[in-house]
Amino acid sequence: MKSIQAEIYLLIIVIIWGSTFALIKGVIDSIPPYTYLTYRFLLAALILILMFWKRMKEINIMVLKKGSLIGIFLFLGYTLQTVGIKYTTATKAGFITGLSVVLVPIISHFFIKEKVSRNSVIGVVLAFIGLWFLNYSNSFSFNLGDFLVLLCAFSFAMHIISVGLFSKKLDYVLLAITQITVVFVLSLLMALIFERPAIHLSYSSYIWWSIVITGIFATALAFYMQNRFQRYSTATKTAIIFSGEPISAAIFAYFLLGEKVGLIAWAGGLLIIFGMIVSQKESAR
Repeated sequence: MKSIQAEIYLLIIVIIWGSTFALIKGVIDSIPPYTYLTYRFLLAALILILMFWKRMKEINIMVLKKGSLIGIFLFLGYTLQTVGIKYTTATKAGFITGLSVVLVPIISHFFIKEKVSRNSVIGVVLAFIGLWFLNYSNSFSFNLGDFLVLLCAFSFAMHIISVGLFSKKLDYVLLAITQITVVFVLSLLMALIFERPAIHLSYSSYIWWSIVITGIFATALAFYMQNRFQRYSTATKTAIIFSGEPISAAIFAYFLLGEKVGLIAWAGGLLIIFGMIVSQKESAR
């Protein structure tokens, strides 16, 4: 497969993920976050297991180890994002989460000994200036939700790096199934400890449809596609493509939630996007 074809599929993932910020914002006002993640990732795991049942016999210890590691990063990213978005807006959560692609070259330097380029440093500075501008329209506030979503950006950066490392060497389908299953198990444990969820079907149709949409498209399909197609691209190009997620989130938040941001906030968002691109520029050549 040509890299351009793979990158088109990665762009589709960005559009899907961007749309979930608005959906999640509406869901977690009515359902506890860990309970929501439990339903979402259970559905995704069941779908992939049923689709690739015959492939499950090929699973081995290495796949379980690496897939579990990826799953832990994914769990931290999603749980911090889902909890954090409860205390901030979907638009801000989308922009802040996008910082993960700026962090990819920085974290790569420490974990796989890659040299941090000058452009990477410039990109980080631009991104954080953009983050400050983004909050300017909100009376300089940086609340708990923003902080949690920022931590989620670190986790997603590790997820991008680890998928890039392991999907080229191991079965991408089994890696996707393992990481999604790990997120389901960890979410269930957290829900039982902190939320004591009642097993019932009394949620509104909006809640269930949101779970179905995010479970099928933003989880099962998206992570299957990422693990499959990121192998034909590079972590750098993947990060650049994923930098479009904040814009996608803002557009969907505007149409679905009516959330609006001012010119200064949009300028901050553009600085974040520019920082993402600049930080990857040397590697992308």
